[in-house]
Amino acid sequence: MVATDTYAFASALATAALAVLHGLVWRQLRQRWSLLFAITFAVMAVVYTFDARLQPIGSQPNPWAALLAAVMAVVMTLGVMSYVGVAERVARPLTRGLVVAGLVIVALTWSGFVNRLWAFAMLSCFLLLQSGLAWMALRREPDRGHLLLFLSLISYPATIVATAFGAFDVQLLRYLVTVPTALTGMTVLTTGLLRAHEVARGELVRRHAAEDALRQLNEALEQRVLQRTAELHEIVTALESFNRSISHDLQGPLGGIAGVSRLAAEALAAGDVPAAEQMMSVIARQAEDSAELVASLLTLARVNDAEIAPRAVPLDSVVHETLEQLRLTDPALPAPPADLAVQVGALPTVEADPSLLRQVYVNLIGNAIKFSRGVAEPRIEVGAFAQAGGHVMYVRDNGVGFDSEAAEHLFEPFRRQHRGGFAGHGVGLSIVKRIVERHGGRVWARSRPQAGATFYFWLGPPGAPPPPSPLVP
Repeated sequence: MVATDTYAFASALATAALAVLHGLVWRQLRQRWSLLFAITFAVMAVVYTFDARLQPIGSQPNPWAALLAAVMAVVMTLGVMSYVGVAERVARPLTRGLVVAGLVIVALTWSGFVNRLWAFAMLSCFLLLQSGLAWMALRREPDRGHLLLFLSLISYPATIVATAFGAFDVQLLRYLVTVPTALTGMTVLTTGLLRAHEVARGELVRRHAAEDALRQLNEALEQRVLQRTAELHEIVTALESFNRSISHDLQGPLGGIAGVSRLAAEALAAGDVPAAEQMMSVIARQAEDSAELVASLLTLARVNDAEIAPRAVPLDSVVHETLEQLRLTDPALPAPPADLAVQVGALPTVEADPSLLRQVYVNLIGNAIKFSRGVAEPRIEVGAFAQAGGHVMYVRDNGVGFDSEAAEHLFEPFRRQHRGGFAGHGVGLSIVKRIVERHGGRVWARSRPQAGATFYFWLGPPGAPPPPSPLVP
């Protein structure tokens, strides 16, 4: 076996193995560059398998060998273009140019217009183009193995130049091309698989992130469903209480107004003006009581529908504004310094809607004043302390208090714990609860009969969950 047969056999084995490897990559990953390189190395394996029949004729290349070499050069260049990611708008005209160049080379070799060295030189222009593409990819992605690809591609044109100066025998050029092309094939295969692995890993990370986001969305939806269910339950409970209130608290005064109105009319008809005036005052009180009930219902409805506009609110100013408002609406409340012994401690600044938060203190401090009036020395304390990443605000009084068993239903609409001697319709605390919960907080109360009561509400930063079991200092 002569040396050329050995070169051809080794080249056929190497290129066939590369064709199989790139074919397997194409089958698994469906990468376009792997298919093009598989075709290139398959054709090259055929050329070296039939090397004896494709030997040059004197100084002229074998026309069939030139045709197959042109096909390999064009297809391999397309593979490099796909591998380095040439833009589509550039790839289309470049592909047409490659096909035309390949046809020109085939035509020149078939016509005998060029000798073998010039044929190799023209084919090496494809490798120069591939080297340029690898160099641009190296500048764009320096850590992707493009440097090794560039060096392997540029080595063959350098070999052509060295052969032109007599460094190599021109007979060996057809075998020497195996070294840079095999190196190129292995480089593309290795770095391409690593890149595909990175892409797959990135896709896996994105899928995990998408799954986590979907799980969080489902949890948020479940939480919203639970919250909405609780709100609907609260609305149903409120409607039931509303029906009871309408049938009792509102229907009674309206019936009384109607009955007293008839009596007043009869008194006027009989000329008994003093009796009619007395009855008219009763009608006025009944009408005012009914108006207060309707106003409470409207307030509760507005709290449910109001848009919350949270901002930084200093609570000390809210509490002092609340006390001024209560003095204006309740003439019996003494002005400072008497002030019903209302002690205001250090209060924080919280993120909340100031108008709604003022409504909370109006109801809590108003209730504390109302239920402390019968005490010899009424005392009301307003304060706060830090807890669970937020703040717990409280209003404490030394009034009549309530039974701890009643605390469960204390914040339900129209539930009144004290009826005799205390005005009201049982809506205030339900308004407080709704406002606090709409701010993401919670409200609770502690008391004993005749030992005063303390009402607490917790507010935290936006999105922070309230403490699962409220604590008090």
